Amino acid sequence: MSHRNFRDIAHPEAGGITILVVLMLLVLLTISAIGMSKNAFREIVISGTARQGSMARNAADSGIEWSIFWMDLNNSTSASGMAKNLADTKAKLLADPTYSGKPWDIAKTTMTDYVPGTNTAETLASSGGTTQAYTIGLTRMGKLPITDMSQGLGAGAFTPATGSEAKQAPDLWAVRSDSQISVGGVVFSHAKEAWISTPVQ
Repeated sequence: MSHRNFRDIAHPEAGGITILVVLMLLVLLTISAIGMSKNAFREIVISGTARQGSMARNAADSGIEWSIFWMDLNNSTSASGMAKNLADTKAKLLADPTYSGKPWDIAKTTMTDYVPGTNTAETLASSGGTTQAYTIGLTRMGKLPITDMSQGLGAGAFTPATGSEAKQAPDLWAVRSDSQISVGGVVFSHAKEAWISTPVQ
């Protein structure tokens, strides 16, 4: 009889320990599952952010390429819209040296200081709640500092340089492109600047 009482008492304790172990395992599994789901969500957010960042870099590159194309004298003669603004700004900068050394907003028809991201020069694409665009600032940096070498002054005529800046040298420009990628109210941006030269005009 005492043996039966001992077994009746011991058996419920073993069941209680089993239940506690199972509950602890369930809690641990739940915590692990929540942690893995948070990591998966974080990975999705990171990959989405990396994608938008890449789009912003590509849009800024597009702004530089667009500017280089329309600054070419052969292309600027057929420019219209924003491209014509770029060609006109370039012509004004060449005509008045006092405008040199300062960025100008090509989105404006008048000479206006460039403030990154304030005006959209070109919209690349807009679909599915995502808008890709960029603004362009153009700065005339003067002539390329070519010194101490011969320079052409006429048809086939070359004279030695005197050490001063070559007047026949190409014009040097700084083009700044600021992209904006808007996704559901969140804006990703990237800035890129390139220095380019154009033939003497």
